[in-house]
Amino acid sequence: MAPVEPDSPSSGEELDAAGRARYLDEVMADIDAEVKRRRASGDLPAGLEQELDELFLEFSPVGLQGKARLRETLALVDSSAYVDIAVPVESQKVVGTYVKRLIRKTMGWYLGFIVHQIVKFAWSVSRMFHVVVAHVEDLEAEVGTLRIPELPYSAVPVAVPGSTWWAPDAVAALTGVRGRVLHADCGDGSLVDTLIAAGVDAYGVDPSEAGIESAIERGTDVRAEPMLGHLEVVGDEALAGMVLSGSVQWLHPNERDRLVRMATTRLAVEGVLVIHSSTPESWTAATSPLVSDLAPGRPLHAETWTHLLHLHGLRTTALHTGGDDRRIDPIPFSNPDAPAINAAIVAVNERLLGPGEYLLVAVRER
Repeated sequence: MAPVEPDSPSSGEELDAAGRARYLDEVMADIDAEVKRRRASGDLPAGLEQELDELFLEFSPVGLQGKARLRETLALVDSSAYVDIAVPVESQKVVGTYVKRLIRKTMGWYLGFIVHQIVKFAWSVSRMFHVVVAHVEDLEAEVGTLRIPELPYSAVPVAVPGSTWWAPDAVAALTGVRGRVLHADCGDGSLVDTLIAAGVDAYGVDPSEAGIESAIERGTDVRAEPMLGHLEVVGDEALAGMVLSGSVQWLHPNERDRLVRMATTRLAVEGVLVIHSSTPESWTAATSPLVSDLAPGRPLHAETWTHLLHLHGLRTTALHTGGDDRRIDPIPFSNPDAPAINAAIVAVNERLLGPGEYLLVAVRER
């Protein structure tokens, strides 16, 4: 007798989340009942279910995510940890059945000794997996509490590097290099055009497709790719130069370390690296609250970049400053309090004010 199919919703009926969950439970219960019926009747040969589970795990796409995927795989490990020594004895010949029973009975004591050790080891491994999965879930929960919302790219100010104060210095640093030069976060590609006009084999990447539309229309070699993703596929020592701007100012510390390592390996020896960044003080003062609050990192001082690059075999050759200069002029010495006030002004200028941006040029030595 065929199993009774659960009541399915009509074509015009919409189920809410609870209704869909109940319907799925009914279907699964009906499938379980059918499996039990066939198992009891002998329709399912011994070992078939385990073989099907193994094939499903090997060839099926991963449909579950996160904890559900871990727990699903772990359940399969648990179900596979037991080894059954009850070898099937069915045979098309009566004599064959007796012979198989005799062999199974004769070898049972030997196989039982070995299987006992195998099962003990398998359950120990399964228990270890349970501990690891529980630890991974705890770590995921802890990391999840530290995750902040992603910075919407639409909130990032669009830069036009080709018309900025630092473009001539960047072009001068890269003029004469032999090989390809990458401008990461190239925006509208204006700096790429300027480099090409100076005889540099330059191209650009930027994560915003809308931002590079004008460059594509001009025929400039720019691509809609994130900086780190592009560098992943660039070959070792394939670049003669690199310009980093834009998001390099607020990369997450882990992403910044990854960027420095990749920049070192992707640049050829004597390759030139150019970094443009706001100073931490001016970035905090001038950036919108949305960007400053949601950015995964903060700009570094030029001295910090110099230190990080030196650790990876790059030597700083030039440092240019520019942008909005908000330094306070000293008061005339005719004022009796001028020495004390000017000392305070110098301290404020050095720590809080001064040039808002800098351009750092480095060369790979090893």
